[in-house]
Order: sequence, then structure tokens, then C-alpha cells
Amino acid sequence: MPNFHTEVLNIPSLPFCEDGYNFCWAAKHKNSTLILVKKGSENFFLNIYSRNGSFLVKGEKISRPTQVIYLQEALNIFAKHSNAKPTFSNIKPASNRYKKNSTILKDIDFFAQNSFTNKDEILLEIGFGSGRHLLHQAKQNPEKLVIGVEIHKPSIEQVIKQCDALKMENVVLIDYDARVLLEFLPSNSVSKIFVHFPVPWDKKPHRRVISDSFVDEAIRVLKQNGQIELRTDSDLYYEYSLEIFNNFDKNSVKVIKNQDIEISSKYEDRWKKMQKNIYELVLTNKISSDEIQTPNKLIFNKLNFDRIGDEFKSETYVRDDFFVRFISLHAGSNNLVIKLAFGDTQKAEQTFILVDENGESCYFPKSIYATKANREVHSLIRGLLLDE
Repeated sequence: MPNFHTEVLNIPSLPFCEDGYNFCWAAKHKNSTLILVKKGSENFFLNIYSRNGSFLVKGEKISRPTQVIYLQEALNIFAKHSNAKPTFSNIKPASNRYKKNSTILKDIDFFAQNSFTNKDEILLEIGFGSGRHLLHQAKQNPEKLVIGVEIHKPSIEQVIKQCDALKMENVVLIDYDARVLLEFLPSNSVSKIFVHFPVPWDKKPHRRVISDSFVDEAIRVLKQNGQIELRTDSDLYYEYSLEIFNNFDKNSVKVIKNQDIEISSKYEDRWKKMQKNIYELVLTNKISSDEIQTPNKLIFNKLNFDRIGDEFKSETYVRDDFFVRFISLHAGSNNLVIKLAFGDTQKAEQTFILVDENGESCYFPKSIYATKANREVHSLIRGLLLDE
């Protein structure tokens, strides 16, 4: 994460703008100050930590922009305007970074609005890594829409660069949890789902992509005779996934071992040289599913700005199937920033709630939708924050 240390820092008067970067406002909590930065469609926080008379300035991890150059440039501009004298900086020269406003990278709003359903055929790759297999599929199937899901931001940035260089027009990328993204895809819309070499998570199996709920949702979005193709070098993951796949007896499951495919990742090539077994599991969907309603965006009514500021407590609330943990409150003159975590045993995430002086509120940096996991969570949050 780009950052710099300085012994001198004077937060400038806000808002100010330079080179398209709008530094909007500040909010403080103990020894941490958040600065909201807007650059085009990107919105993110800088975080200033003060300790023993020195300062560490970096991007706030939850809101980190996909292209790291935006964060680097924002930090450089802020350092100049705050009269900082960095004693350490790991911010690389901007000339070495790729920067382009890409139409390939989408947010969840794009899927919630069904903006992608003009293609008859959709291929979905979960965890595309270097993008080698994703780009191969896009080249071989120019008439199909290829959706790539990845949460590793450097990988996303690299594949955006490759897609732009190759002028790929049938690729859409998203930085999102694939287990949740499926709920935004129409029933019977996807021809194939690729899950190639997911992290095995042997010590934390609840974090695995493959689960009963994932396969159930995947079957809904697959067309009849559509397939989930899982490839793994992990014996444990193979055995676990085979058991999950076999739970869905209305579909067929095929096991293939050590079979080459047209294009493989550098990791698969390495594992083959090590003579590791490569397992391939293919589940073929045999049913047609009913249509469902796309999840709606979760919203707040007005919140009481003064009351939250006076009564906020860092507490955790546990229910049978989920939890909500209020972590911290950053307060500015006209804005509050509530940091919280929520989720269940399968998935937990962190986000912010922004509240302005008029009580207008929203989740940040991404919208939160009424998915199966979020409906009850949001209802509890609203009640605890005394949503009108």
C-alpha cells in the first residue's frame, strides 16, 4: 500500500481540487483522520495516523481504488498541500504506472441494472489471476460476453491493461465476491462457470468459493447443459468439492485427472513440472430455473446526526445467523464516518456508512444490496442507528 511518513503535516483547508482530484472533507477518530478523495468515478479515503509527533499517511484499505496510481497521485498532491517533509516514502514514480479510465471494469450497480444481458451467451470466470485463461476465452468466443471476477487489485489492473491493448470488447471485469455476484445474474443466462485453482483454504474452509449455497446459485444461473468447471491441484479441495457437487443429484458430475487444456496458468505449468495431480470436476446442469428478482440497493431513511455523534459505541451484536460490529466513528464538522463489519459464518466484510449533517446516509465505498446474506443485517443496522 503506497504511503509516506513525515514529522511535519498541516492538514490544508478543505475542500480543494488539483489535477481532477477533489479533496472533500476530513473526519477524525482518536489518532486517525480520514480525508475523502474523489477522482472521476473513484471515491476513496486517505488515512492519516498520528503517533508520538509523527504521521503515517496512506490509503484506507477498505476504499482502495483499483488502479493504485490514483492513490499514489492523491498522496503526492496531499503531501504538497500539507507541507509534509517525508522521511520515508514507497510511492513509485507515476510514469511507471498504467492509468486509463476503463470501461471494462464495472461495479455491482452495473449488474444490478442488468446492463449486460444483451449477449446470448455468457462465460463467467471466478478468480482469473493473470488473465491468461480469461483472455483466451474472450479471443476464442468474440460473440460471447466474458465476465471476470477477481478481488486481487493488481491482477485486475494488469488484465485491464491487456484488454485495452488487445481492444477486447467482450470482456467485463468486477472486483467483488463471486459468491454474492451470482445473485445478480439472471436465471438460465450463463453457459459456463470457470473456477480454476481457487485458494484451497484448508484451515478456513468457510472461505472457500465452492459450497452448497454457491453451487445451488450457480445451477440457477446456468443454462440447461451449462457447466461449472473446477480445476485444482489440492487433494483436499478436490474431495471436498466432489462431495458438494454430488449433493445435487439432478445434475451430472464428471471427474477428469491430469488432462491438458488449451491454455493453462503459469501455476498449473509449474505444478505439472512438480508432477502434482491436476483434478478437473465438471458439473453439468440438467434443469431450467425460475427467474428471480435482482437484489435492490439497501438504503437508509434519515439518521440523527447529533445523536449518533453523541451516543456511538464500539459494540458487537450477534444473532443466530449473522453479526454486526460497529468498529469506530470518525467525526467531521458536517460528516460522520461509521466503520463496521458484518456477515455470517460463510462471509464477513467491512464497509463504511457516511452520514451528513442533514441525516442523509449511504454505504461506502460500494453500494450494499439486498442479497440473501444482507437483508437481515441491514434491518438490524437500521434499528441500531435509529433509522427514521
